[in-house]
Amino acid sequence: MEEFVNSVENQSFSLHPVDTQSAFLNIPNLMFFPNRTGSEDFMASDVLKAGFYKALSHFPILVGHLQPDGVGGMNVVVDRNNLNMPEYLESNSSTVSFETMRKHNFHWSAWPEGVATVGGIATANSAGVIKLLNVHVVRVNGGLILFINIPHYVVDGVGYFEFAALWGEMCRTGGTTDRRYCFDRSVIAQNIPEERTPLNEETIAVYAGFNPVADWLAWLSPETRGWLLSKAQFTAGVSSSTFRVAREKLDELRAQVNEYVAAGEALDDACVLATLVAMMAAHAHRDCALEQPQRGIVASAIGRVTGIVISLVSPEPTHRPVMMLSDLRKGLRLERYNYTGNVLLPFNTPCPIAMLEVPINPETLAQTARIVTRTYTATDPPTIGAFVDMVTRNPYCFTRPMMFMQSNPKAVVVTNELDFDIYSVDFGYGQPEWACAVPSFVANFVAIMPSPPPGIDIVVNIIMKSTVLDKIVAN
Repeated sequence: MEEFVNSVENQSFSLHPVDTQSAFLNIPNLMFFPNRTGSEDFMASDVLKAGFYKALSHFPILVGHLQPDGVGGMNVVVDRNNLNMPEYLESNSSTVSFETMRKHNFHWSAWPEGVATVGGIATANSAGVIKLLNVHVVRVNGGLILFINIPHYVVDGVGYFEFAALWGEMCRTGGTTDRRYCFDRSVIAQNIPEERTPLNEETIAVYAGFNPVADWLAWLSPETRGWLLSKAQFTAGVSSSTFRVAREKLDELRAQVNEYVAAGEALDDACVLATLVAMMAAHAHRDCALEQPQRGIVASAIGRVTGIVISLVSPEPTHRPVMMLSDLRKGLRLERYNYTGNVLLPFNTPCPIAMLEVPINPETLAQTARIVTRTYTATDPPTIGAFVDMVTRNPYCFTRPMMFMQSNPKAVVVTNELDFDIYSVDFGYGQPEWACAVPSFVANFVAIMPSPPPGIDIVVNIIMKSTVLDKIVAN
């Protein structure tokens, strides 16, 4: 560690307004490594720590302090005399075996207690500081669990797994790498063309208009905002389930769905699965509403009157937001820089509730998927430029998507993680057997992920209110 500290240089990273769009969220993931050979030196503590600080030297942004610029922007300031050193913990759980977790398909109920040291919201620790990197190494009988958390302030999933993979590489090679990383947010502006394609009205509506609560939250310090959001009980009554979708079945379904779309509109795996989950969630919400407990005569009358008044002030919605997060790396060709910043864009696509609630078959799935994915598949550079212009004009707007989701509790957010190098992390003893996020993240969040190698199936993790998720699982 001392060698790392001595190597740090003073510098400041100016975050882009795109970075802050989901900044209040963490990326709290776990990886499960089996000791396949029974080695006594399996992922030894000294090797892990040495490799950790060598990897950290390539990610200096992770030892900086968050510092608002006073006009809605955010900087990460690295001061070698006041480093924001990562939380690095290591513990043993001799009462838990890797084999037991495997038999339970790595369900969270089989994990040791306290393996995740932070939750889904980026909050300050007891010293009042938001750590930009949390690590917990948990040794169990026959293997190891590695918990890594990095806030979305500084990376997205791509940057997250780049760091994790680099840490493993440093342990395997003793500290040498050819990898280079870009933390310079100015490359976004450098790669946006002059042309602009107007954003859809629904996305503009999320960010525009009068919203004093969102503006107030954006004005707060990251620490105060994190504290308030942690008390908002985003995870109350929330649970998760993971589904493995067989490649053969998915190929068959996708082929059937694509029979109902034009040749140039063929839907990919992520689009088909995102739409399927959105429709299943809509069915579950409808069934839950129909099963509301019967109330007394007076309560029912009051409820009907209240419902009429509310409908006059705010009519019953006819559409439901389905947001597939778009990664602007491909549109702007940022892969060539190995850019690690947070570049996930939350475009809003409202889908008619009537279409989400129809019986699910290849034809209805195709019709709905064309709407659900129309914005996701249209994120070309001119559209990205229009989005960047919008959030740059009003840097305080980053809390508005969160408030939008709060006012639309049945909306669904989908992230496509199929291109993330989730299983490229290798500390010299092979890739993880399983990787996942903490079970209670935020409601209405769906992650589409690759299955562990050599599998070619798709893994879908759904996090929703328990009553809604129970309906999905039952069907």
